[in-house]
Amino acid sequence: MNLHKLHQLLKNDEGFKLDFKLKLSLELDSEKKEFVKDVIAIANTPGGRGYIIFGVEDQTRRIVGLDEVPEHIEERIQQIISNRCTPPVPIHFEVLECNHKKVGVVTIFKSMQVPHQMIQTGAFYIRRGSTTDKANRHEIANMLQQFGMLSFENVPCRGSRLEDLDENLVRQYTGQMYLSPVQQQMLLCSMGIIACDFEKENYIPTYGGLLLMGKRPQNFIPQAVLEVGYEGQLRGFEGNIKVMLDEFKQAIQGILPKKYPIEGLLEVVTNAIIHRNYWNNGQYIQVMIDEEQIVVSNPMSHEIYELKSSRWRVNPWLYSRLLMMQQPDGFHLGIGLEQTKKLFQGKGEVEVKTNPLEGIFEVTLPGIGVYR
Repeated sequence: MNLHKLHQLLKNDEGFKLDFKLKLSLELDSEKKEFVKDVIAIANTPGGRGYIIFGVEDQTRRIVGLDEVPEHIEERIQQIISNRCTPPVPIHFEVLECNHKKVGVVTIFKSMQVPHQMIQTGAFYIRRGSTTDKANRHEIANMLQQFGMLSFENVPCRGSRLEDLDENLVRQYTGQMYLSPVQQQMLLCSMGIIACDFEKENYIPTYGGLLLMGKRPQNFIPQAVLEVGYEGQLRGFEGNIKVMLDEFKQAIQGILPKKYPIEGLLEVVTNAIIHRNYWNNGQYIQVMIDEEQIVVSNPMSHEIYELKSSRWRVNPWLYSRLLMMQQPDGFHLGIGLEQTKKLFQGKGEVEVKTNPLEGIFEVTLPGIGVYR
């Protein structure tokens, strides 16, 4: 941290990775608890480094300064975090002089051990804008998935049965027509389509298996719906991923002008279905079609688009299995967003937006009016 970086931070409002504190006081247990909650929340929130700056008014960002800084304060802060957080968050504390006043800065480094948890309460915290809050169920699941500790696709779906899988799709996928039931179960288990329920001593589909080849995954994954709006009417598409995409493609062929580059829309919708955040059970994928624009809204973890060159894919297992299942006359993967943008050159911009608070990723394509 240097003065130039500090001045840049002071120009910003409080947010996901930045918090201003008027005083540096860590004497009371309540003060220690609130401090560690903020550290945990910033560390658990996607993005790069985060900062807590002491000696600054949070509303005005006016530098008030610190009257005194205790000796060996960094070691003390490290100890407070270690005693209250598991695993401990990597931080660094330093004092800078700004406008002849002392300012304390805690740098919270990007952690590869997310999620961090408060030991005393067992709670996980994240930032919602400029406030610290407890992470909800699907946000905790997102953090676990991001760092390879949990994957939605490979979780066994309790309550489902092998009969909920489409037998024709299973045979087509395995490429084997004459396997015994035991051999087929072992093969599907090794592929992640089904998993062993050790308590009941039988096999059940995984959530990913149902999305790939379930008869009706929505019986168990109600959020796995593609909702399309056009001329004031909403239509929902259900079924496994291939069925949804096939029916969606057939439906929009009757809506889009012949000159509209349907491949671009199919690419965006296909990736939305594959990479959506399935832990979020409160939202559908939406495709809103009108004359001026087509907007595809995808409930997902926005951090996938912020990690840039080192980004990770949501649902990588699902993506890899669909690559293997591609058919010459079926859905296709791999055109990519850049190629999609080229399809619409001269007709309008392809805009990409994220809404971190709502966890929504939006792609806006030119509307159907410019192709009439």
